[in-house]
Amino acid sequence: MIVRPSLCAVMLAAVALAGPVQAQAAPTAPYASPDPYRDQRALPDPADPNSRDALLRARGEAYHRASDDQQTEEELRTTRALNDEIAAQNVLADKADEAARLDYDAALARHQIEVRQTEEQARAAALATREAQDQYDRDYAAWQEQVRLCRSGVRSACGTPAPLGR
Repeated sequence: MIVRPSLCAVMLAAVALAGPVQAQAAPTAPYASPDPYRDQRALPDPADPNSRDALLRARGEAYHRASDDQQTEEELRTTRALNDEIAAQNVLADKADEAARLDYDAALARHQIEVRQTEEQARAAALATREAQDQYDRDYAAWQEQVRLCRSGVRSACGTPAPLGR
């Protein structure tokens, strides 16, 4: 391969000139996270209606209650009708809540009665089991005594065993 010296010189010159141009580019600053404490603007006073309205408008809220003298009779009637409808729905919701509470209280009372009855049955079963175990232990001890007497030579103890538990 034949390389012309002029072509090599042009290439070297291009590379040499490109280096300083890249070095002159603006240096990039390291990434700095936003400081949450930097915004020190005062928050609006919630008691001041003007600042509260300004905050709501800044958030995109468009509602603004007009005073009664700025509304027409039709708007006032519509507002009263809507308010009455909402009040009626609230009354129905309160009644439904009260009925649900009464149902819950009744179900809870039934459950507590059932729990008490089950606990009483469990106590009675445990008492009966203890009494049966005690009777068994007494009968077993009597039988062991009879076997001991029979083995020791008492002929009357070797007869038919007495009925258990009587």
